[in-house]
Parts: sequence; C-alpha cells; structure tokens
Amino acid sequence: MSNADRRGLGSPHWWCALPDVAAAGPAAAALSTVGVVAARHPSGRPWLVTAAQAPPPHIVGGGARAVAVLGAAVSAELRVTRKRSQCEVQQWARQTGSAHVVTSEPGGRVCAVADAAGFRRVFTAVAGGVAVAASHAEILRRLIGAPVDRAWVAAKLASPEMPSVLRQARSPFVGVSPVPAGCVAELEGHTVRVRPWWGPPEPQLSLSEGAQLLRDALTRAVRGRADHGAGPVSVQLSGGLDSAAIALLAAESAPLLVTTAGASPVDDDLAWARRVAHEIAGGEHRVLGVGETPPLFAELDRAVAGMDEPCSFAAGAARQRHAAAVLAERGVALHANGQGGDEVLLAPWAFLPGLLHQQPRRGWRQLRGFAALRGLRVCSVLRAAMAPPVSFARWLDGARAGLRREVTGPAAALGWEAPPLLPEWASDEAAALAATAIAEAAPSPLHHDVAVHAALTRIRASAYRAALYADAMAAAGVPTVMPFFDHDVLTACLSTRADHRTDPWTPKPLLRQAFPEWEGLLARRTKGHYNTDIYRGLEQPEGPGARSARRLAAGRARPHRAPHAA
Repeated sequence: MSNADRRGLGSPHWWCALPDVAAAGPAAAALSTVGVVAARHPSGRPWLVTAAQAPPPHIVGGGARAVAVLGAAVSAELRVTRKRSQCEVQQWARQTGSAHVVTSEPGGRVCAVADAAGFRRVFTAVAGGVAVAASHAEILRRLIGAPVDRAWVAAKLASPEMPSVLRQARSPFVGVSPVPAGCVAELEGHTVRVRPWWGPPEPQLSLSEGAQLLRDALTRAVRGRADHGAGPVSVQLSGGLDSAAIALLAAESAPLLVTTAGASPVDDDLAWARRVAHEIAGGEHRVLGVGETPPLFAELDRAVAGMDEPCSFAAGAARQRHAAAVLAERGVALHANGQGGDEVLLAPWAFLPGLLHQQPRRGWRQLRGFAALRGLRVCSVLRAAMAPPVSFARWLDGARAGLRREVTGPAAALGWEAPPLLPEWASDEAAALAATAIAEAAPSPLHHDVAVHAALTRIRASAYRAALYADAMAAAGVPTVMPFFDHDVLTACLSTRADHRTDPWTPKPLLRQAFPEWEGLLARRTKGHYNTDIYRGLEQPEGPGARSARRLAAGRARPHRAPHAA
C-alpha cells in the first residue's frame, strides 16, 4: 500500500482474512502496515488482520480448524466440528445473533460467512494471486489498487435502490466482489467459491406463533447484548414502535435514551418517546432539541467518516455526527438502534395477488385497506393484483428500459422490487452504464415467490444502508447494533404469514402481539415525518449544502422516492 493508502482507512473495525499459504505473505505485510495481526493459523502465518482499534476476535476451537467471531459476544456453547456444514453455520448464526464469522480450515483454506440479513457484509478479492476476504470493500481496494467501478456508481444513483442483482454481484471497485447475504465464501489458492448457507423459511406461522418467536428472539438480541456490555448502554428512541420495544427490553440496564426532536409542531414522536422513557426506571432521557441539532442538508461538503461508499443519510450526516459526539462524550459502550424494524416486521404488498387467489375475502379486505392508505383507486390496485405474473427476468428487462421513466401506483408496489429510477441530472453515459450492468446481471431472484423475494430485497437494502450508518457511528467511537437484523429476529418475522404480520388496519401487529404487556406504549397509530425539518434545512444560510438542497427542491434534481411500499 502507498502512503496515501495508509491514511484515512475509514471504518475503525475492519478485518481481512488470509489463507494459510506462503504466497499470502506480501498481502499480510501490506495489511500489517495499517492494522495488526489479530489471529494466526497453526503454521504461525497471519490469519486475521484487523484495524488497530477493533476489538480482538473471539476464537473458538483450534488446531486444524478454528472459528473466529468478530463483532459479537460468543456463547459458551459455540461448538466447532471437524468439518463445516450448513447446519453448523446456521447454529453459529443463531448463537451469535449478528456477527462476522471466519474459519481457518485444513489445507490452508479460509471461509467467511455473510449474515442472512446483509448487515454483516463480506467482500473478496485476489491479491498477488491469493484470494482474500474482508469486512469492507475499501480495505481490499487499497490492497489491490482497484479502480472505481463506474457502472456501479451509475447504478448507485438510482432511486430508491439499485436492483438487488447488482448489489449482490458488484461492489464500488473493480476486482472486489461482494458475498451475497446468506452465503459463505470459501477461499483456496486464487479461487473463491460462494455457496448459500441460509434460505428464507416458509411463511406458514400464524400471528400468535410468530409473535412468540419474535418475543424470544428480540429479547435475546437486546438483553443478551446489554448483559455483555462493557460500559453504558444507550438506545436511539425515536418514539416509534421499534425503538420503543428496544428501549423497554433494555430497561434493566438503565440505558441512556436519546431522542432527536423534530421541528414540526404536529409531530408526536417526542411525546411518545417521553411516554416510553417515563416507564424506564433509572434511565436518562436526553432530548436533542431543534435549536441544538444541526439542520438537514448542513455540512454536505464534509465527508462522512468511516464510509465504504457514499451513504444514503448524507442529508442528515451533520445530525448523525452531533448525536454520536453526545454519546461518545458519555462513554457509551453499546448503542442500540431500531433501524430495520419497518422492513423486517412488515411485508411488501407483493403478497396480495397470492392472497386474493387463496383467500379472496381476506385478500379483498387487505387490498381495500392498502389502497386507502396510499390514496389509490381500489379498481386499479385490483387490476394490478390480478394481472398475469411477470418473471423476474422480464421485470429486470423492464427496469433496465425504464431507468428514466418513473413507475408509480400499484404496478410499482406489487412487483418484484421497487423500480429503479435515475435522477433527471444523470448523464446519458450514466444511464447507458447502469442499463448495461443490469443487462449483464444474472436474472436470478432471491426466491421463486415474488412476495418472499420482495421482502428479502427490502430487508437487505435496509441492512445495507444500516451497515454504513453503523460504520459512521463506530468511526465516532460509538459501537452500534441493530437488533432487528439478528438471525432469529429475521427468521421469526419471515416465518410468519405476510398477511398476518402486515395489516392496513393495525400498525405492526406482530410486534404488538409479541409484547402485550406494553399495549399502551405500543398503541401508537401515527408516524412522524421530516417535512418541516426539510424546509427548515432549505432555509439555512448559503453554503454548499443549502445550494444543493435548493437545486433539488427547485426541480433541477429529482428527490428520492419513498422505499418500496409496505
């Protein structure tokens, strides 16, 4: 690595795994100039190189086969057999919740596991003829001197997301490949073999059955981490149902509750956050007021620390930095955030066509409710729901052809994914690059059922964004966890029938059913918004952020649309 590559490595908790071969020596030496050797193979050669600030990995087993867990507490029951199996990897995922797992195998092989949700990402590359794996694409870019993938950058401009097949197959850098969520990468010599270890469960459980699984899983995800904490625990308490549940589950740790107040006079987020905080004995509620918090669009010309790629929360990056500084000053050792709750607990509308065929009366009731929520005509939603199914390959062709044509209404909500849309200011070259990338991608859905594919796509897109946010928080000295992306939480929700966990008449029925003792605190039926904060940010003093935001509002750039409807 050059001197420039040794500076500003972004995430303070990156790791890189090397196989047990002599040819990996140059890569290990280069990585050691920016990190530390955290674990070695039985031969004594470096196995794991991590950032100097990163906590040491937990090593289980030894000899010819060992397992390293990074980013989570390790259960005493974690076992390592002589030969890795799919069931064994699933057991590790259940016991660690959400963590990176890397193995040292006989014959010098290394395996790296990407979690099911997509929150713990893994990337691979070939450095000096040796396959290596890492938690971040940036460290591999610097290791191999990879150029930026311009087609990826073009697709990144799409709103609300690039198609899932691109996110699974490409990274921001040429020569650096992502490992799809729910897969394990086997590294041997210069080859990388990627195999699935997880698949979504069949959504067959009733609301009560799924709620019991969710209760157990979310309780372990929150209290298990709080019990292992090495210092004060905090919770980002927005006032919504997801953060309220996490705060109440963490109550025994007397957490610091942090709420960012919105500028809207009719926003009741803060009122609900205060109701929850009042129920937690010993906890402190820190409200970041409107006058204290930087406005949206502030400091857009300032880079966000810790990023592997451009982040989706750039408009609120100054707020993120301010909240992180408050938490770091208080010495918070673990910060829990409710991101992912919307995507994990709820299902996209793509289940409606199947429900209409299987249970017409129930399907009709839900269809009418969803149409009313979105202000759509019932007949148009019914027409889209009863239309002949479209294959994923055909959907991809439509996405490629329609990159500059906005698709709205039922057609967008009931499809495989939210149709990607390039902004008006994207160049023709960017459109051509993105279209070519989609055309070259393998048209393989995450699941043959459009409803399951749509649900997984939303969850993994959310986890992808949340991982970047967690990196930014870690760079500020605040380790952040997202319990809704834990393996068992994800499994509990996806095991529940989509029409049971999603109901237009009841907000998040699965979560409310899981914790009936908090009925009053989870009874909220409203949802806050940032419209007032957006306009307030547009009125800030002239600067790079204000100018960009005003151009957006004036229509010279198209704002991002809401995520795929749920």
